[in-house]
Amino acid sequence: MNFLEFITEATKSASQQNKPKKPTTSQKGQKTSGNLEDKHVAITFGRFNPPHAGHGKLLDAVKAHGGDSGNYRIYPSRSQDHKKNPLSAQQKVDHMRKLFPSHKDKIQNNEAHRNIFDVMRDLHDEGHEHVTMVVGDDRVKEFEKLTNKYNGVHYNFKTINIKSAGARDPKSEDPIEKLSASGMRKHASSDDHDSFHAGMPKGVSAKHSKQMMADVKTGMTPPPKKTKTKKSIKELTLWEYAPKLDADSFRDFYMLNHIFKVGAIVEHDDTGLIGKVVHRGTNHVVFQMPDGNEEKVWLKNITEVEDPRAAWARAADTTKLQNNYSADDGSGNDWKAGTDNYRMALQAMTPGQSVVSFTDFQQRIRKSANTK
Repeated sequence: MNFLEFITEATKSASQQNKPKKPTTSQKGQKTSGNLEDKHVAITFGRFNPPHAGHGKLLDAVKAHGGDSGNYRIYPSRSQDHKKNPLSAQQKVDHMRKLFPSHKDKIQNNEAHRNIFDVMRDLHDEGHEHVTMVVGDDRVKEFEKLTNKYNGVHYNFKTINIKSAGARDPKSEDPIEKLSASGMRKHASSDDHDSFHAGMPKGVSAKHSKQMMADVKTGMTPPPKKTKTKKSIKELTLWEYAPKLDADSFRDFYMLNHIFKVGAIVEHDDTGLIGKVVHRGTNHVVFQMPDGNEEKVWLKNITEVEDPRAAWARAADTTKLQNNYSADDGSGNDWKAGTDNYRMALQAMTPGQSVVSFTDFQQRIRKSANTK
């Protein structure tokens, strides 16, 4: 090929590449533009405290519901206490990204996402119109009621679909089916590393599982209480950190009015929502959120918060109506505090500051620290 032929061929190739792409057709036959932002997202919101091999099934299900676009996200809750939530949000994210490397880029870590309302609000602000939420089989109806009840109040989607990650069979011979975070916390409390490690996904090293178990055990150790004579550390009993494994004791303490008293501030484990107990039933309570709305929740799915005043203040902020988050001062902007739009706007106005996500910023800091 001479030089003239080469130039002609290269020009033809470039012109072909610059032609606008034709709309592609999805599996359902709907035409979508190649560069059109996907309006659908699949998500899950969970405690993962601690994460284990059984959670891999959930993450895979979320990915499957994300479709060909691969638009799915995993939201670990921000809850942390010395009973059912020993790992901090950062610890959970770090461990999960190592346990499930194929999903690591989809595992979110944003302090603004303290409950399901925060997550749904941000997804709406990003322009998503359709949400598929994947949850445990026993929680489908609960999330269908909750997320649709507040659609049009805290967020506004055209469709919200709640899908099951699959029913668990307690009689199954598959050890993965029998895994639970409650059991993992029990293994950590008992220093039973063999059983704890058995709950890890394939390929996870014993070194990593030992570190995670140590993190769980440390998180389950309350700070010592000061007394007139000495500092004492209260040891947690099974019903406190794994009530599902000691339901009788858990129920006895509830019936004796030792826990979940009227006026107590509790957090709903599955959604991160916080409220004040206003009614006690035989197996449930009704709690009232700061916006006045009330929800009935099962006893097994709530935890008394360790700092009621701070928790209530956060809840009072995150349950405000959507329009209360507007920073519009007449200039026409639609920034909302706590959202990515707000962050990007502030970064863009800051001299010398590039527009970057907090996750990327944290990764840069870690890399910089490791090179020193």
